Parts: sequence; C-alpha cells; structure tokens
Amino acid sequence: MSRGQELYCEMCGSRIVGRPYRAVVDGVEMILCASCYLKLMRSGRAQPVRETPKRVGVEPRRARRSPRPRRVSLELYDIVEDYPERIREAREAKGWSLKTLAQKLRISEAMLRKIESGKMKPSIDLARRIEKVLKIKLLVPTELEEDYETPPPEGGLTLGDVVIVRRDED
Repeated sequence: MSRGQELYCEMCGSRIVGRPYRAVVDGVEMILCASCYLKLMRSGRAQPVRETPKRVGVEPRRARRSPRPRRVSLELYDIVEDYPERIREAREAKGWSLKTLAQKLRISEAMLRKIESGKMKPSIDLARRIEKVLKIKLLVPTELEEDYETPPPEGGLTLGDVVIVRRDED
C-alpha cells in the first residue's frame, strides 16, 4: 500500500484512519477498520491474518507476469431462468449423484440441492464453474436498462452495503 492511498473498511465501508487490520472473516481475507476488527475478534468470527516471517538479507522474488487479456466484468452476465432444469438434466445425463457434482464444484450437497430446486440462485462465479464441469450454458449477457436511476456508490459497493451485521447483545 502506497502512502497517500485511502483505504476503506471492507466490512462497514468507512474510511480507515490509522492502521488497517487484515483478518479472515468467514473464510475471506478482508481489510478492516479498528472498530470492525475489534468487534469481529471479540465475537470470534474473525481470525488475524498470519504474516509470513521475512527472511533477513533475502530480497523477495518478483514474479514476472505475462500480459493477460482483461476479464469481462461479471456484472455483464445474468443466469438463465431455467437454470435448475438445465443443471439437473446435465447432471443426470452424466449419471452423477448430487454428492458427486457437489464435490466436483467444491460446494455442499445441501447448496446444490437448493440450486437444483430453484430455491437458490448460484453466484456468477459458481455458475461459471457449473458451466465448465457440466459443459452447459447458464450465463447470458445482461441487457442494460437505459433509464438506470441510481448511480453506484462512489468507490464501489462494500460488504457493509450488502450484508446486515448481526450485533450480539452483551
């Protein structure tokens, strides 16, 4: 992080003044403000990120990156309406059980059951994995509405904009 770069808490979205904290919250590494870090640590929902010890006298190797084509924004795609039927039919055509497909997708069997029943819509990332494993088409380009009324928040969405944080009463 360079000097002068403003950081924002990935939990509450507030500007971080002072030291940013890195923690793993529900399996996701996040940059947090002191307030969110302390609350999550006290509740046991966060684990501090373990910094790797630096070796004295050894410069870190810099990986050479090959120029990769830019990925198309995931927001430009939507999931087809009949995704439950497409997934179930493709799974059955391969002769796989729910358990087998769930293992290949690295998700729980219960989650896959909800997706196949239409009770839960998969994320764009998960839909891409399902497409790859089952060799089916689930994503279609989104048609953007021209009369988009609310502009996205400055700096983009944060987890705090989307999630409702449950506060434990002491």
